[in-house]
Amino acid sequence: MNEMNKHHHAIIMAGGIGSRFWPLSRNQKPKQFIDILGTGKSLIQMTFDRLCLCVPQQNIWVVTNLDYFELVKDQLPLIESDRILCEPSRKNTAPCIAFAAAVLKDLDPESSMLIAPSDHLILNDLQFVKDIHEGFQFVESTQGLLTLGIQASRPDTGYGYIHFNNYENQSHDIFPVVAFVEKPNHNLALQYLESGNYLWNSGMFIWKTSSIISAMEEYTPAISDLFSDFSLDQLELIYDQVESISIDFAVMEKSKNVYVKTVDFGWSDLGTWGSLYHLSKQDDRQNVIHSDKQLLYDVNQCIIHSNTDQLIVVQGLNDYIIINTPDVLLICEKSHEQNIKQMVADAATHFGKNNFS
Repeated sequence: MNEMNKHHHAIIMAGGIGSRFWPLSRNQKPKQFIDILGTGKSLIQMTFDRLCLCVPQQNIWVVTNLDYFELVKDQLPLIESDRILCEPSRKNTAPCIAFAAAVLKDLDPESSMLIAPSDHLILNDLQFVKDIHEGFQFVESTQGLLTLGIQASRPDTGYGYIHFNNYENQSHDIFPVVAFVEKPNHNLALQYLESGNYLWNSGMFIWKTSSIISAMEEYTPAISDLFSDFSLDQLELIYDQVESISIDFAVMEKSKNVYVKTVDFGWSDLGTWGSLYHLSKQDDRQNVIHSDKQLLYDVNQCIIHSNTDQLIVVQGLNDYIIINTPDVLLICEKSHEQNIKQMVADAATHFGKNNFS
């Protein structure tokens, strides 16, 4: 391990619920802990394996909800317990990152951090590793805050976008950020795609630990103060007080020192059943099947997923999501999958949160 490498750390954010993958993803075992792709590994296991190619294994950390500590230990046995940082409640990404940065600052003052969600898909690991190493080099030479922007391939309305100045290439396809843009409507997304200077916001970041701490001191001092010189036994009190806010809103949209690296390594945030459909192998009727036993009659462009041994028989459906679990059967038009979050809330209201969310 060279001198530079030992200061490179990766933080896996793994506290989310993944409610858009209901009913497979639940509070008790959300999607990052599930083998959604049928590879034999969960999404967090795939993320860990990929990050082992980027940083020393002992420098990989997981920030997760306290409820998922045992799940992380079970699925990532190579991670030591002190590398699993447990949040007592969910307060979005800014407190999560402030927590990790505060721990790293004391352990390794020269450290740099890669922030990576636990549940994304990346198909080209070699390109990913190359981009991450170039990102580390950039932030260590400039003290900049770097985000990774995905080359848009379609006018997708499900992602936030990053508007960048494509006339000022710093190095290795790294550009100043002009603005972070919320999820657009279709016409606006089409304009972004045609302009060539908008990227999908991946939610991945690279920076020196000292740089993000300084930025949080400047732009979100209330959060910074709570995590300054904190101890783990104060965490519950801190999380009772801390604002729930994303790192994008808290820092990235305010700082003048933000850059984006344009990347293309086969990325998907796997945010919805629809995104899984588009990434999966399809049969001759464009169906995606994750089920051991099924009979399909005049069924086209559906995704069918079952984790039971029940026989699934479907007739005459086009463009549907069909998800079968031991206690919930979901049948939903693909075009209405944005309603799944509300379905989860309704199921919890009518039948009990512990049973169905």
